Amino acid sequence: MTGGTVMITYSLEQKGYQTLAEAINTFSGITQIDTAFYTLDGQLLKNGSIFQKPEEVQHSLSGYSDEIFSIFPVTMNYKLWGLVICNSVNVSQQRISLSRNYLENIIGQIFESDSDVKIVVWDALGSEGLSAIRNFDTYLRNETSKKISSAPIESMPAIDGHERSHSTSLNDDTSGNIYHSLQACLNYIKNNIDQTISLDEVAQHVFLSPSYLSRIFKKTMHVNFIDYINNQKIAIAGEQLCLTESPVSHIAKQIGFAQTSYFTKIFKQHTGLTPSEFRQRNASIQKIVTIHRDLTWNDSDSVYDISKQYFQDHDISYYSQPVNGFPYINSIAGLADSSGQRGWIFTVDCKQPNASSMLVPIKGKSVIQWIYTEYPGD
Repeated sequence: MTGGTVMITYSLEQKGYQTLAEAINTFSGITQIDTAFYTLDGQLLKNGSIFQKPEEVQHSLSGYSDEIFSIFPVTMNYKLWGLVICNSVNVSQQRISLSRNYLENIIGQIFESDSDVKIVVWDALGSEGLSAIRNFDTYLRNETSKKISSAPIESMPAIDGHERSHSTSLNDDTSGNIYHSLQACLNYIKNNIDQTISLDEVAQHVFLSPSYLSRIFKKTMHVNFIDYINNQKIAIAGEQLCLTESPVSHIAKQIGFAQTSYFTKIFKQHTGLTPSEFRQRNASIQKIVTIHRDLTWNDSDSVYDISKQYFQDHDISYYSQPVNGFPYINSIAGLADSSGQRGWIFTVDCKQPNASSMLVPIKGKSVIQWIYTEYPGD
């Protein structure tokens, strides 16, 4: 067991984590309060399972909000060790408060053989307490943002393979903060793509000033914030228009456009067609695989590089063959070219390039779509 000046990072054996995960899950079942436990060494215990990878933790916590959850700080020997997160929707504050002793007992039982360990579960922080903490964190981050924003744009740190300047005015900690802020930004956009999304709203969510978020977003993604969101929305709309019979007005609302007329205007700006014209022209489309940009994309990658990696990461079968010296993808997810009548084409930001996917760079692009459709007749 190792201690620090602020918090303790106590790592259980895997068996101990599993026992604790099962205990938390039993608590959830008995009380009917959805509950998870997060330790400060990066373990999330939820539904009887252990999540360790950051992407797994992020996925498991997606949708959590401090306005509907109560959080119990857990200390070990009076140093912060973890957080118990309870869903407080339709749960009285009295029931939440009464849960504290039970939680303290089940967590303490994991360490009952170690007399040197004292576990305390403190009173839950509700929405007001969490909001106060977030506000304080916002003040600190805004001060940091002001200092960073005064640095030359050329000194922006590298993020997942993006070019790093020779300047050393920004350290690795800053680079990590930027990465996590942008990742939170992209997650927020993804989870709220059915809503109207503003720069101010997302900036507030990731605790950055709007101007600074806009700046690092453009620097890293090579596309501005609004264009990125609209590219995502139009790609989703195109998929819905081709593969469903939903009315245009319904699709518009699904992606956060209150007015169908404004959706039609934006859609035509991106595709050159109105939604109805797009649906009619693409009636033969059978399947669409959409790849939304994330922070794993490198500026030097091609559409082929990104697509191949996406298929591998998502266990999607694909085959390619060389055509004129370049790889040509002729089968995805079991759908293959059919005697020159049907096959796969790809679009980038809803536009079809006239080159091999190996030759089309993704720098400054937002979304790739692979489309299985009829080839135009001679």
